[in-house]
Amino acid sequence: MIWDQDTELQRDPPAWSLTGKMCLWADGSPAHVQQERFRLMGTGWEAYGQVSRSTRTGTKYLAFTLRLEADVRAQWERASIDPLDHIFVQLSNYMVLREWYGDDLGVLYLK
Repeated sequence: MIWDQDTELQRDPPAWSLTGKMCLWADGSPAHVQQERFRLMGTGWEAYGQVSRSTRTGTKYLAFTLRLEADVRAQWERASIDPLDHIFVQLSNYMVLREWYGDDLGVLYLK
């Protein structure tokens, strides 16, 4: 893996997490988020997580993957973007667009 000057200091994975946040599904029902730590993957980091969904028979959990490239992280830092708030908005918008009754939510490429 080649790291340029902008990303040299960014080898450590992001320390922030969406665990404990609550989003809403398109129908307005709540979804609680749990997220594992980011880990180095290719030219960036990935973190697995899950969101809850209430059903008639209890709570169902759907998996998702957050993908953050090193160049995106560097752009956020240059623009002084709060990564936790920024990612929360992206995940919230993603969940409104996705259907909840599949096995997982897929990969959210953070921008």
